[in-house]
Amino acid sequence: MRTLFFTISLLYLFPVLGQVQQDSLEIELRQKVNDAANDSLKVHYLIELTKEVEKYSIDQGRDLMNQTLQLINNIDAPSYHFLKQKAIVFDLLGKYESRQTNYKNALDLKLKALKIREKLQDSFEIAKSYHNIGMIFRYEKEYDKSKSYFLKCIAIRKRYLDSTQLSRTYNMLGVVHYYTKQNDSAMYYYQLSKNYALTLEEKAKSNDNIAAIYYTTGNYKEAIEIYKENLAIFKSSKNYNFVVNNLMHLSKIHSDLGKHQEAVAYVDEALDYAKKYGSTSKLALIFQLRSHVHEEMGAYKYALKDYRNHKFYYDSIYNVRNAKKITVLELNHQFQKEKLADSLQFANEKREIELKAETQKTRNQLYVVLLIAAVVGIIALLIVMRNRKKLNKERIKKEQLEKELLDEKLKHTTYQTKQLIADNKMRLQFKQEFLVKLKKVKQHADAVDVSDFQSLITDLNSQITTESKFDFIGDNIEQIDREFNEKLRRLYPDLTKSEREICALMRMNLSLKEIMVIRNVTMGSIKASRHRIRKKIGLDREQELEQFISKLV
Repeated sequence: MRTLFFTISLLYLFPVLGQVQQDSLEIELRQKVNDAANDSLKVHYLIELTKEVEKYSIDQGRDLMNQTLQLINNIDAPSYHFLKQKAIVFDLLGKYESRQTNYKNALDLKLKALKIREKLQDSFEIAKSYHNIGMIFRYEKEYDKSKSYFLKCIAIRKRYLDSTQLSRTYNMLGVVHYYTKQNDSAMYYYQLSKNYALTLEEKAKSNDNIAAIYYTTGNYKEAIEIYKENLAIFKSSKNYNFVVNNLMHLSKIHSDLGKHQEAVAYVDEALDYAKKYGSTSKLALIFQLRSHVHEEMGAYKYALKDYRNHKFYYDSIYNVRNAKKITVLELNHQFQKEKLADSLQFANEKREIELKAETQKTRNQLYVVLLIAAVVGIIALLIVMRNRKKLNKERIKKEQLEKELLDEKLKHTTYQTKQLIADNKMRLQFKQEFLVKLKKVKQHADAVDVSDFQSLITDLNSQITTESKFDFIGDNIEQIDREFNEKLRRLYPDLTKSEREICALMRMNLSLKEIMVIRNVTMGSIKASRHRIRKKIGLDREQELEQFISKLV
């Protein structure tokens, strides 16, 4: 019993001791920053402190790195060591911008880090920059560019046998292949990543992605086991970005299995962590997932609210203007590199051309100008074509989402309307039965009991309730599809309110007989209204009115 008590006590104490140890490390690093004897040590400790602080606060991490950057910039003629540290600072600042979906700023900072490392000819750190830039393009769904940078990174890291970094890059390369639906290649790179991983957390990151493949292939049990195991690991290490990812995966799987309460619990926890950590890029996906779960549960009010939040964050992240700025920034960086190489080549050629005739020199300079003009023209054309394609893609996707929501609303309203039509048929049957009962009461007036009248009154009250429901939808038919009604009013202002209501009922695929019942008019009246509508809209004889109305929105 004592042994069992001691074991349970240790299990409760380990997380607390880990937290105390981590807080102690932060306090120790802050003290070292204050006591640093020179700028070199101070910069080093500031970077180490930032790596601890960023686990729970991106904003504090950014503040520390901005202090470090200012410290380095104040140094006259910084040495190789300080330039190397400056590249690390740009990398960390870029990571924070990326976490908050400021991808244009993130790419700018990552390219500054790469420029410094290329100047220092530090191939080991150049590989790091390639990996970071590949991550930015992965977030922006530029998968071909992402693969290219990851492969360049791996080629360098293999020369240095850097196991930890190779594990991370292989893992990300697997993710890119997974997003392009190449599961076999993705699984191959994930296994390579696990083979190179040295820590439990790095292996957990690879296992996370393997679980994603299990999920997409229907192996839910294996996927859930991996995600739960990894969730505990990432919570322990305070890696909240991966905590949010695992909670979202668990919510989606439980939703697919029909366990909606568990799904809501997981997605709500993910939302809390994302807000706490400031990970704006996750909010769009979290609200989209929660909208889906609420829709599956039939909680349409909450589903619509979550969907609106999803659209707000999605539009703020993936807008065309940011994508254009990122592309231009990358092309400018590439152009600067090419321009530098061309200028060196031109200098060598110039020394040779000076020995030749002046006319030859002028001709060669003209060729260079024409070449640059052609390159600039091609680049500008590619930018315009790419942006136009991306803009059309975003617009089509947005219209599709809006159409799907509108169709769902129309289906629900149509169902209610047809239910009320059925009620109306029952109402006719009730009137016939009620008439029969009334005649019987009249025939036996002398022997009628009070209970007989009470029964008739009860039946009559029930029928009044049913008819009031039917009259409600008849009186408010204009509200069934507000968007459709407004479009009819705008395009065909000659249509009366009654004619617009008939169009709305025809759009729900109701027959003329059903419309007659709802409108409480004769068939001849409905046909006459239909003829007037065709005339005011201006349809040819070959065109079907119902088909034209169904395609109007």
